[in-house]
Amino acid sequence: MSIVARSKSDNPVVINDPQAIRALAHEARLEALEELFASQSSRTATELASRCKLTPSAMSYHLRALEKYGYVERAASEGDARERRWKAAGDRLIVESFNQAPSAKGAFLNVQLGAFRDRLAVEIARREAEAKAGIEPPEDRAPVLTTGMVFLNDDQREEFMTRVYDLMREYEAMAGPEERSVDAKRVYYMLSILPEFEESEDAAGDQPWTRPGLPKR
Repeated sequence: MSIVARSKSDNPVVINDPQAIRALAHEARLEALEELFASQSSRTATELASRCKLTPSAMSYHLRALEKYGYVERAASEGDARERRWKAAGDRLIVESFNQAPSAKGAFLNVQLGAFRDRLAVEIARREAEAKAGIEPPEDRAPVLTTGMVFLNDDQREEFMTRVYDLMREYEAMAGPEERSVDAKRVYYMLSILPEFEESEDAAGDQPWTRPGLPKR
């Protein structure tokens, strides 16, 4: 898992404790982490609550839980000092040793995939409503979901991954403070590049996981 906005300094938060991984198995916590790590800006509990559809008090509870496991930390006050601000504890988040916590892994995957499935459903419903209203879609509109398979040797696979991730880094680097604000337009993506392995080769399963965007480099 890697929730990323890359900066020139590389300051990853590495998590390998099963309890800390299990703490991620909540949709609002994942969304708050995504916001903080991707924006690399501070947010109040009220700002995050509005994005996560929670009350500020409930969001504060989740932020304190994330702070306990080292995901987030308190930030300097801005303007009204009465409301606490929060920020990501680093510039990217890496979950390691996933194979040592199968139940935590399953809970985390279910929440993460469920959240993305909900976003897909909302987008499908929006497009269907536009079609019923007679609104013509743009010719270059991307499909809601694209899956596929390519045939690559080891060198080609490495090049493919590098080019895809470099493109994401390029666009992440374009975003300034205004583009990373609470009210900025967001585009969500989920990327999974899975090489084919025989079951015996995959048994070890000891590679770190990354989300959503960049892998451990």
